[in-house]
Amino acid sequence: MKHTDSWLYRRFLNSKFMILLVDLLLALLVIFVFTKIAWVFQPVLDFLGIIAPPFIFAGILFYLTVPIINRLEKFGLHRGWAIGLLFIVLIGLLAWGLLRFIPAVSNQITSIIHSAPQIFDEIGKWLDNLNDQQNILSQHDLNEIAAEVQSFFTGKQGAFVTGTISQLQNLIGIVGNVVITISTAPIILFFMLKDGDKFTPMVLHIVPTKLRRSVKQMLHEMNEKVGSYVQGQITVALCVAVMFMVGYSVIGLRYGLIFGLLACPLNLIPYFGSALAMIPPLIMGALTSPRMILAVIIVFFIEWLIETQVISPLVMGSKLELHPITIVVVLLTAGNLFGLVGVILGIPGFAVLKIVVTRFFSWYQQVSGLYEAEHATDDTKQKGVPHE
Repeated sequence: MKHTDSWLYRRFLNSKFMILLVDLLLALLVIFVFTKIAWVFQPVLDFLGIIAPPFIFAGILFYLTVPIINRLEKFGLHRGWAIGLLFIVLIGLLAWGLLRFIPAVSNQITSIIHSAPQIFDEIGKWLDNLNDQQNILSQHDLNEIAAEVQSFFTGKQGAFVTGTISQLQNLIGIVGNVVITISTAPIILFFMLKDGDKFTPMVLHIVPTKLRRSVKQMLHEMNEKVGSYVQGQITVALCVAVMFMVGYSVIGLRYGLIFGLLACPLNLIPYFGSALAMIPPLIMGALTSPRMILAVIIVFFIEWLIETQVISPLVMGSKLELHPITIVVVLLTAGNLFGLVGVILGIPGFAVLKIVVTRFFSWYQQVSGLYEAEHATDDTKQKGVPHE
């Protein structure tokens, strides 16, 4: 008896569309089941939340320092001695930076905290003057806004005490996590630098033989993409911070050192980071004088010119090959899910995910048989054979 003649076989079992539809339904079913038993994986997520920060921090430091270690090893220095020398230099630079810049930064932070009421008062006066000149809001509207703001804070006084206690507990937990991350990351970094070349063979050892070549290429591509992105972005961010600190010091902007340091992590956010870094200096410039606003804008223009024309082309290297719209969507999604950490790490994370999905889809094309006609057409075009 031939099953190929049956209606069920012709309509369903031999239909590529139905096979694809069944695969999608099974994938959605798996996702649905996971959402219903998410509590089973909560201990795993908690564990990852504890160990992920030091490993991520150590991974960033690894991509920044491994080129130096490889260069020293090529010069004939033993890898262990090269790592020890690098740690000594890093500790020396860290100590020098703490002794040199921490007092100045601490003084500016203390000053800006003590001056916060005065700064807000100056902002209010500046907005009043702007409103008087442009007649944006009437005095009645301003009084209503002030009354609503006062009523809001009055109503929140009771919840503020409870919220403060809760926030204090959260702050203690955050400080503890930061201390654990900073204390354990150097240890992880040491073993990453020492045994990092053993990671790929260890992974390939548990991969089926037929897949080892593809997995090896995938791991190499991930390493190249993430490494070039991390090295480029952090190097550019440090250069931007130095340029801003120098520029703000030259024009005499108040709290210029803090604004320059703030530009470093903000510059790690594509597109939006530079705009966010502009806001505090422009506000401080507006509170100082119109000439200071112009000076801040000139500093921004010079920094933008040097960054886009000199630093980024020399440092960034290979691109992630992501469309700007894709980057914006990734930033919005990662920021909504994981906050500031998601905004900073979302782009390299998406690049890794893109490589995995691309490799998986390529494998699925080969084994599913759903894309045979497309492959045959591509092969015919490559061979230059005419086809109907």
